[in-house]
Amino acid sequence: MINQIEAIIAEAEAMKSAFYFRPPMTASSRRSYEKRHTHPEITWEEGGHTYTAEYTVSCSCKNVYASGTYTKDGKKTTLTAIKNSLKRMKEE
Repeated sequence: MINQIEAIIAEAEAMKSAFYFRPPMTASSRRSYEKRHTHPEITWEEGGHTYTAEYTVSCSCKNVYASGTYTKDGKKTTLTAIKNSLKRMKEE
């Protein structure tokens, strides 16, 4: 679980300015790029709260779009809250 959370955080950090990245040239390369950089939703319990995180990357012919979806107890939250949850889990 911790490895998956770390992977989502690393991807989010790496893709901060993804809109300015150049997408791959061919459609099959773009789909492969999307598959490689997208992380499916994961759910975990920590400190009496339920968290979810997922990261999605999509490519058009001219742009790369990246977005993370993070929740705490079913309400939207930020990447910082996810990082803090990870930090607390590592301390245990």
